[in-house]
Amino acid sequence: MSKKDNNRASEPLEEYNQPLTFEKVWQMFRETDKMFKETDKKMQETDKQLKETDRKLDRLAKLYGGVSENSRDVAEEFFRRGLEKRTSIFGIEYDKVSQLARTSRKLQGEYDIVLHNSEVIVVIEVKYKVHPDDVEDFIDRKLPNFKPLFKEYSDKEIIGGIAGMSIPKTSYDLAAKHGLLVLTQSGENITVINPKDFQPKKYR
Repeated sequence: MSKKDNNRASEPLEEYNQPLTFEKVWQMFRETDKMFKETDKKMQETDKQLKETDRKLDRLAKLYGGVSENSRDVAEEFFRRGLEKRTSIFGIEYDKVSQLARTSRKLQGEYDIVLHNSEVIVVIEVKYKVHPDDVEDFIDRKLPNFKPLFKEYSDKEIIGGIAGMSIPKTSYDLAAKHGLLVLTQSGENITVINPKDFQPKKYR
């Protein structure tokens, strides 16, 4: 190969073995820059869409949280007012209806409805719709914490109850298995759906 051929071989070649000119290289740079700008624009649009989606999700979360909280408030108000109009539930007499909350160094608890008499305290957890997890939490955590938090009732027997505007069968079965009273809505009234011969468990 001659020196002239060797020099030609070392030159950058385009397709069809045509040498790159400055104009062609400049055009390639311009096209590449255009591609980068288009890609950056698309990425900015995608980022904008993602931010808008996040904002919508935040609004939905706040809305759902508000609806959920309002539903629970409605349920608590319904059962509290209904029980205040009565003096007994499932054959258990009471003379006071309250809501209790307390925090100690190790424990904290909030109890939606508490029915009092001289011997027995009925502690009722209220949900709009009662899920099995609600029942488990009430049995495993809230009921056991009641007397440690409220030592003034240490000599009383404790009966637990779950109240809800909606009580799925799985939730009722679990509550009844653990000896809880189960209260629900019947028109404008409160009804206990445990059978008449049901024996509520007394937690000591």
